[in-house]
This record gives sequence, C-alpha cells and structure tokens, in this order.
Amino acid sequence: MLNIFNAINSYIKSIIGLESHISLSSEVMMDIFTKLEKEEFTKNTLLVKPGYICKHVYFIEKGAARIFYYKDEKDVTDGFSYDQKLLVSIISFIRQVPDKRGIELLDDSVIWKLSYSDLEQLSNKNTEIQQLYRLAMSSLLISTQSRVDKMLFQSADERYEDFVKSYPKAYDFLTLGMIASFLGITQETLSRIRSKNNLQ
Repeated sequence: MLNIFNAINSYIKSIIGLESHISLSSEVMMDIFTKLEKEEFTKNTLLVKPGYICKHVYFIEKGAARIFYYKDEKDVTDGFSYDQKLLVSIISFIRQVPDKRGIELLDDSVIWKLSYSDLEQLSNKNTEIQQLYRLAMSSLLISTQSRVDKMLFQSADERYEDFVKSYPKAYDFLTLGMIASFLGITQETLSRIRSKNNLQ
C-alpha cells in the first residue's frame, strides 16, 4: 500500500506543480485512498467498451493500456498510458455519457480505479480535491489538444520524432499498427520513416 501511495502522491505533485498553493494533507490523501479500488487484469481486457460510459478514472500501478475507437472498420489508437500514469476516456467521464472510445489493456496490469460518483463526493467535501480534480482534467485536455495540434501543424516525420522522444517505452507494448494510427499515418509511411531514421 505504501508504494502505491507514494506513486499516486508523486503523480499528484507532478500535476499540481511546485508553484501551486494546493497542498494535500495526509488526511485528504487517506480520504482518496479509502475510495480507491485495486484490481488485476489480464492483457486484452476491456476496461471500457466502445459505446459505453467511462465510469472510473484509472491509475496504472503496473501495465499498459490504450484508448481506441473504430472508424470505417479500422481500429484507431487515440491515446495510451503505462506504469504510474493516469488514464481515462475524458469526455465520457466528465459528462457521464456513452462515447465511441474504449479502453483496452495492452499487458497484464494492476489498476487502481476511482468512480465518478466517489470523486464527485470527495470534491464536494474538500476544496483541495476539487482543485486537484480540475487540474487533472485540464492536464488531460491539454495533452489531447497538443496531439491535435501536432496532427495539424507537424509533418509525419516530425510527429514520429516527437513520439520517440516523448514515449521511449511505447514500442514495448504498442504494435506498429497502433503507433501508425496514433500518429495519423499509414503503417507503410511509418515503416518508411523508421527505415530512414535507422539509416541516419
């Protein structure tokens, strides 16, 4: 329990930032932990099926997962996360409505989850948790917008270079097809870019 407490506390501090006035007491942290549920899942488990509501926010203690959807019968990877990171289908979670996106585990994983109703209850009870909730959701939305901007303003080669720098562990659990769809390019284009980079 201590290890996951430290891991989540470290993640929270990374979201809050050193300059923030928010400071969560040990009592507040314990309030959060009393609502967390730990589960272990096998690879390929669907935490959220496409077309359903994302009712939890997930913290991956160990493992990897991706957010995906289907378009024109093609499987598209929209996001991913791994060890010591947060994962949620953000629009579905915030609005509590069904979404085309699903969440699939890419490896055997240890997951801690917090339900929407419990998070709302905690937020109503404590202003620091309310602010943390807002910062966490804002951070995820900013990451989503950043990815959209890269699709609009970067070349395929630039997106690949940025991907390799930003996600050095991604090849451990993502297939080439998943990476290509995440970058918004064909698998053939990805292979060409990788070959060119390997020759340099």
